[in-house]
Amino acid sequence: MAALAWLREVKRERPVSGQEVDQHQRIVQLVQHLLRVENRPITPLIYECMMDAMADPRGSVDGLRRLLDDMVEQGMKPTAEFCNGALRALMNHPDYVMRMEILGIMQEYWFTIDTPVKQTVVVGLLRDEQYELAYARLTEMIEQGAKLDTWVYDIFILVFGRHGFLDEMLQLLYRRKNIGGGSSNDPIVISLAYYALDVCSQAYHHAGTLFGWLSVVQNHLVQPADGILENVLGTAARNADARLASEALAIISERMRAQSHHYEAVVEAFVGSGDLAAAIRTLCIMEDGGLRIGRSQTRRLHAILRSRSELLDGAEAAVREAAGARPVPRAAAAAIIEALAQTHGSARALPLYRDLPKLCGVEPPNARMIQTLVIHSADEATAKFFAKEYADQISESEDPKQTNLSLSALITKCAEAGEMDLAFRFTKQALAGGITRSSRLSPRWIYVLVEQAMAREDGRVWPVVDELLSTGNEDMTRTVRRMLQQKRISKLASQWKAGTSMTAP
Repeated sequence: MAALAWLREVKRERPVSGQEVDQHQRIVQLVQHLLRVENRPITPLIYECMMDAMADPRGSVDGLRRLLDDMVEQGMKPTAEFCNGALRALMNHPDYVMRMEILGIMQEYWFTIDTPVKQTVVVGLLRDEQYELAYARLTEMIEQGAKLDTWVYDIFILVFGRHGFLDEMLQLLYRRKNIGGGSSNDPIVISLAYYALDVCSQAYHHAGTLFGWLSVVQNHLVQPADGILENVLGTAARNADARLASEALAIISERMRAQSHHYEAVVEAFVGSGDLAAAIRTLCIMEDGGLRIGRSQTRRLHAILRSRSELLDGAEAAVREAAGARPVPRAAAAAIIEALAQTHGSARALPLYRDLPKLCGVEPPNARMIQTLVIHSADEATAKFFAKEYADQISESEDPKQTNLSLSALITKCAEAGEMDLAFRFTKQALAGGITRSSRLSPRWIYVLVEQAMAREDGRVWPVVDELLSTGNEDMTRTVRRMLQQKRISKLASQWKAGTSMTAP
């Protein structure tokens, strides 16, 4: 019996030999020996020991039920320790009905339901995947001032982190860190904070990522894995935390050559925080490091400026300021110019566009940028200026592939500005790209192109008309025929009016 009492105090013991002692197996063997060999009478202690064995993964709810039923058959009343052991077993083998039955027995016999019992119950609820109820019971205990064992916090933190309940996990981690004076050298707290950094950065959870970073990385307690650094950088970019992004980039740069996407994340963080000058400087550093700065590297800069138009004036000033030290990457300036044009019209972007050679040095022209400026020109003079710029700087072989929507806008703007060569050039690309098959596209580009071409007696329009009529698209054919009929009637009316005025006395 003394051996049973000793086994109940430990889960596993590692003797001097280093061989583990299996508590579950030893308890079962000892009980069998006492009952079968020594013919000892069954006592509540036997049931308590067997209930302790049920807490092992090899135990089960069925075994727990048989013990409870057998105890009743033997005419024995459950003891407080038996019920406590049952609740501990239910942490590994969750069963809500059985748990409520055990708690009912404890209330019936007036057994004390103290903090250790309550925390066993909440962990059992957690194991039963009743997360909201478990958290509610746990927070209720905390608010009542109960002193919970640290392992309870640890289990909740790990489970909540795994299932994505990050706000709740973080609240518990704050409390766990402050237990015992909040020592930053507690190895378990360090591990939990690093775990929080991992799961929170994966989910782009800023508060949790920042807590983990400040707790274990900034003070050099751990060296985060490369994958975690990537996630931290992404989290900082999404949440406009420029300082966190810069610190993560610094560690990455110490380990490897930073790549474009690393710098892009830092640029996004700086732009999101409103520090446009730092964003432009980062792009300059990126270019100095031998990395190409193209349209794809500045897409986030452009997207943020489009969504936050109040930053545009500062962005233009940042480009001009940065150019005082070194040429600014043209793609960075182009992103700002396009955002200005799309937000305020191309005339607003014209001063910055004219200064590009001075700000960016000698670089190839940006075809997409000029196309955007053409599309967003609000008046004919501005559209004509940018259309001429495009025709002078971009050869037909350098035309970027565009969507039918953009091509229709380009054709319309160029035709309205009288730049028919460029209008037909974009028309050729549009027809090759299947613009006639786009049923949702407005036919306005056809009206403008045909009208301007006929007004100038430009014969290049007729092959275009023939192709439009031969597409097999009934709506397109009907639209073109109606338009030609209107033009013919209009021309006849003009001729009749002119003839009438000449014959009038």
